[in-house]
Amino acid sequence: PPGRVPPATFDTVIDTFGLCSMADPVAGLRQLAAACAPGGRILLLEHGRSGTWGWLDGRLDAGAASHAARWGCAWNRDVRGAVGAAGLEVVSASTWHFGTTHVLELRVPTPSPKRGRGLGGDREIERRERE
Repeated sequence: PPGRVPPATFDTVIDTFGLCSMADPVAGLRQLAAACAPGGRILLLEHGRSGTWGWLDGRLDAGAASHAARWGCAWNRDVRGAVGAAGLEVVSASTWHFGTTHVLELRVPTPSPKRGRGLGGDREIERRERE
């Protein structure tokens, strides 16, 4: 389909304030990772939960539904949680604006020779070994 790139095409992928508008930010990060060559980098500039300032995260949560309905932006997402769930390695991270603006350099893991690029890794190997 238009807009798709072959896997492992880029050394670096940059996303600025895009995770907030993705229906599934973890899947979105995995798609960015798939576009990177093994060991490639993803550079993120995102806004989301501070994770440090509860009062501020509470304010973001209180206005999140109306903000998302009007602008298509879920501004209270857990950016670091999504990065971890996507299986990406944090090389460097900094935050601004009371922790709500995240600047992250991520590394796409290099697959081990046995596991390949698939997210099902061990299950794929076990299935192939049984066959």
